[in-house]
Amino acid sequence: MTLETIVTLEDGERYYLADETVQNGIKYFLANKLDGEDNLTEESFIFQETVDGADTYLDLVEDETVSNYIAAVFTANFVSEVDEM
Repeated sequence: MTLETIVTLEDGERYYLADETVQNGIKYFLANKLDGEDNLTEESFIFQETVDGADTYLDLVEDETVSNYIAAVFTANFVSEVDEM
């Protein structure tokens, strides 16, 4: 999976991959849900990338502790990027 791409999950929902981070060897993505016309919505989610052979999957991070930690990482990265501007 790469940043700034649109992915479609098995349930048909589409997401824009806005940011990524690797923590403890696991890749996470910050994704914005898209509406039916592929416009960004205000809903954002954190997904964990799972690689199984040649297949790559995105699994929603449901563990609140992990989700909060990864959200803090994304926030810190964003603030750092803004400060560099």
